[in-house]
Amino acid sequence: MKRLLGLVVALSLLPVGTAAATGGRSDMRIVDNRLFTVVDGPGFVVGLTQFGLYTHIDDRRFGIPSAGYDIVRDEQTLPTTVPAIQCDNGTYTLAAPAAFKRVIRNSAPGPRPAPYPAAFGFPFIFTFVGTLDAEVVNQNGERFRLLMSDLAHEELDPGRSFTSTNPIHAYIVDARGRVRDRASLVGRVSVDLRTGQAKHNIVDEGTCHQTATRFGQPGVTVFGPFFVLPFPTTVIRR
Repeated sequence: MKRLLGLVVALSLLPVGTAAATGGRSDMRIVDNRLFTVVDGPGFVVGLTQFGLYTHIDDRRFGIPSAGYDIVRDEQTLPTTVPAIQCDNGTYTLAAPAAFKRVIRNSAPGPRPAPYPAAFGFPFIFTFVGTLDAEVVNQNGERFRLLMSDLAHEELDPGRSFTSTNPIHAYIVDARGRVRDRASLVGRVSVDLRTGQAKHNIVDEGTCHQTATRFGQPGVTVFGPFFVLPFPTTVIRR
């Protein structure tokens, strides 16, 4: 844990230019490679390695505090029947029910603009930090540790623009501490509300590539029970 904590603290102090060079936005700086992932967002830092998961929330700065909404913390219990995670080196299901921890702060009422589907069931625009530390089993009965983060930061400038950054990162680690599979899925959306023009894509730098039908939309990029964006989009593999 000390090794992970030191890594996260050091990387959270990187200048904006360093993080931006790795593909982050000004609202969410992302440093991501095969050894570690750090996401520095508005009022939060989340770090992942094959050794553990670190989350820090600064309540005073989390999300868009000036919007006046409270922070909500909760846990969602995931049953073993949730959809399996499909990756290059295996298919993984939960070995036991697992606690998905969530920190949420709303910033504005919805709805979100197209191409978000009407069936998308989140009524408020928000900042979201979700983390999971669970045991999974593959198709051969081997057990692994799953460490993952599911994040979102959305901003609405009424009558002008809507933007959203939505990364999912995960390590699937064997009993010897070796990474068997890794998810790196970073979704971004930018909508000009004056013209309706929308730009969106997902950058995929991991080994987990999976689609499913969600919110009535086929071809949505997912990581097991989690989705990156709630509609199909261009996926850029690197």
